Amino acid sequence: MAPGTAQSTVAPPRLRTRPLSRDRGGDARSAALAERMVAHQRAISVHQGAMVGEIAEFARTEAFRGDGALSMAAWLTDRCRLSASSARTLVVTAEKLGDLPQLSAALSAGRLTLDVLAPVAAVATPETDASLAEAAVHWSARQAHELARSAHGMKDTDAAKKFIGRFVRFDDARSALWAQFTPDAYAVVKSTLVARATRHDHPSAADPDYEPLEARLADALVGVCTERGRRDGGTVGGGGGGGGPSDGASGGRDSGRDPDPDPDPDPDPDRDPDPGPGSGRPLFGGAPAHIVVHADLSFFEGGGEATGAQGSASVEGAGPISAEIVRRLACDGTHTISLEGSDGTILDQFPWKRSPTAAQRIEIARRDGGCRFPGCGYGLITNVHHLRHWINGGPTVLSNLITLCPAHHSRVHELGWKMSGDANELVTFSGPHGRQSVSSPSPAWRRSLPVRK
Repeated sequence: MAPGTAQSTVAPPRLRTRPLSRDRGGDARSAALAERMVAHQRAISVHQGAMVGEIAEFARTEAFRGDGALSMAAWLTDRCRLSASSARTLVVTAEKLGDLPQLSAALSAGRLTLDVLAPVAAVATPETDASLAEAAVHWSARQAHELARSAHGMKDTDAAKKFIGRFVRFDDARSALWAQFTPDAYAVVKSTLVARATRHDHPSAADPDYEPLEARLADALVGVCTERGRRDGGTVGGGGGGGGPSDGASGGRDSGRDPDPDPDPDPDPDRDPDPGPGSGRPLFGGAPAHIVVHADLSFFEGGGEATGAQGSASVEGAGPISAEIVRRLACDGTHTISLEGSDGTILDQFPWKRSPTAAQRIEIARRDGGCRFPGCGYGLITNVHHLRHWINGGPTVLSNLITLCPAHHSRVHELGWKMSGDANELVTFSGPHGRQSVSSPSPAWRRSLPVRK
């Protein structure tokens, strides 16, 4: 190096140093630890099954008052050193299980955990007890809560309370904000930010220029607030209609690119270059929002709480909504009509095509609720994968299509994980070391499930 020449400070490319996931956990010690942890949890469930029965008896006689407690939950927080929420869960579950012998037996036998049982018991009846006890052994705690939310639905009065309770709050000291929206508004905000933050040309996690998705979402929010004057031929504010056909229904495509790179090739010289909010022109802050609403036809025909008509509606990723919200969104939304069988699965499928249709993608997203790899559930960015590859004769039908996040999609393609089964029922994932786990669809998807009838 010549005298006086500054030494280069450019860092060499960072190479991956972590072992691949398939190279971990294959030793005998790891296999033994995995089995023992599962056995410990089953033993905990057995003890909790015995405990909820004893709580029910103790509470029935109000024996807790002899120790000065004002409630059974208060007695548990004092004597068992439980949090108030854990104590309430035990007490409420104990009250319900008296009429649910099959669910109670599943907990006592270690087939169900309390985290799964509690939300299921909240919506179970003596008539649905046996069927739910059989189905719930394959559900995660997240799926059990999905079932409970779906079963409860949302009444017009509940929708009004959520609307009144919306807010955005700022914390100047931390430069932070937090917010609460109605389900449909939440879906619009989420769709807009995720579409902006999703980049398929973004560096991988092993690259020094990689930025986490959360950081890109923060940048997207700032961009939405600062960008003005974008013309895209839609409605003011980026669009918020319900579920039109697009690949964004499954989150698998990047809709954050500029939809119209040259929106006005022949600008009007007399036009105000910076129109204000009251100019009447569409102002856009990024990619159009895309939300998916699932609703029974009766909601569009005047059904709902006021008429006593049966039916349900929900915003994908945000939960149940009321009939009036459905009708409001339908005013400006793009509608995708899908024929369904008696069990709620769509009938208009095209098995000979390689790519799923828009209706299939929407239904798959509703069925899976995110990545179907056991224990994952990530839903912001996903891919639709053929269980049996299309090249090998696998049809493009719901039973052969499953949602995977990018990380688990790579594990299936490159790292040795195998899948088998019916995506509408149970899918078994087999790891490179032979250990297996089972995935089931969202329990809120099947209309044939007794609790949803």
